[in-house]
Amino acid sequence: MRRDFASQLAMKGVDLKTVRELMEHADMKMTMRYAHLAPSFKLQAVELLAKK
Repeated sequence: MRRDFASQLAMKGVDLKTVRELMEHADMKMTMRYAHLAPSFKLQAVELLAKK
């Protein structure tokens, strides 16, 4: 559930510093372990480069 919590927040645009604080992690490395992005979310991020 923690992994889903962090990932959903990140994919909804919550910055990782806030996610780290909500999860009470001491450092960002631990937050990065939990906050995985879905492949479709990564694709949407790359597609932003094509838009003007």
